[in-house]
Amino acid sequence: MYTTEINRLNDFYFKYLLGNEKRKNLTIHFLNAVLYGDETPHITDVVFIDKDKEPQQTDSKLVKLDILARTDAGMLIDIEVQIQRHPHLAGRFLYYWAEMYGGQLKRGDEYSALKPAVSIVLMDFEYLPEESWHNVYHICNDVSKQVLTHHFAMHFIELKKFTYSDIKSLHRLGKWTAYFSNCSAEETEELAMSDPIMKEVVNAEMAFTEDEIMRRQYTQREKALRDYRSDMAEARREGILEGRREGEQKGRREGEQKGRSEEKVSIAVNMLRLGIDVSHIAAATGLSIADVELLKTKLR
Repeated sequence: MYTTEINRLNDFYFKYLLGNEKRKNLTIHFLNAVLYGDETPHITDVVFIDKDKEPQQTDSKLVKLDILARTDAGMLIDIEVQIQRHPHLAGRFLYYWAEMYGGQLKRGDEYSALKPAVSIVLMDFEYLPEESWHNVYHICNDVSKQVLTHHFAMHFIELKKFTYSDIKSLHRLGKWTAYFSNCSAEETEELAMSDPIMKEVVNAEMAFTEDEIMRRQYTQREKALRDYRSDMAEARREGILEGRREGEQKGRREGEQKGRSEEKVSIAVNMLRLGIDVSHIAAATGLSIADVELLKTKLR
């Protein structure tokens, strides 16, 4: 009987499940489900790239984690979990993709050496104006819709839009999405009984929760993310209040601008405490790298 319940979108757990050499078969199955649905699997092997350092403490908070892998065909795939809406998300995703794609070439390499790069983002909130929960973006002609290059693709999986009636009859990606949507204990057991891969996933989850060290790091990460969400909410409230006060004195427009500016600073501070790289913070908030560096100095 399945009894364990954890937050499967905790990125420490997510990387444990899909970013581990021991469970590479799960990663391959997930990637084939996202990229190719129920078609014959195209990906037969992956190599994990050590994009991020292992979790380290930074002001009692853990660094951000995502998974970067290279397939047997050379395709680069980055898998990321987003639980919180940020300013300039589209720019942030594009920046990360460009960093992944451009990072393939070394001095002297030719452009012919470039391989496709794909971003996969699981989102715990509604973000896109589309009704569907799985949306894929390419670079294409506005009129003819002809794709310019298959080297670019971004997959967005919005968990809040995902619905189902019978979990056992879901297709491959549907089962993964139901799992990451934190389906109930009963549904999780049904998943495990209906699919050998999902049974392996559930067994891995149970092993994770029984590991004292893993559980402690998971709990620390949960606390860090909870504090981060709380700080973000408070920053928004303070920004709005400050904007209103300034609006009464100098006009609504100036007040709102100052509120947004202070919100950017508050968000940048929280991202620094999570150990996120300065250049990524600048891209996400719109602040200059120099401003973020100054904030980092003040936090020391």
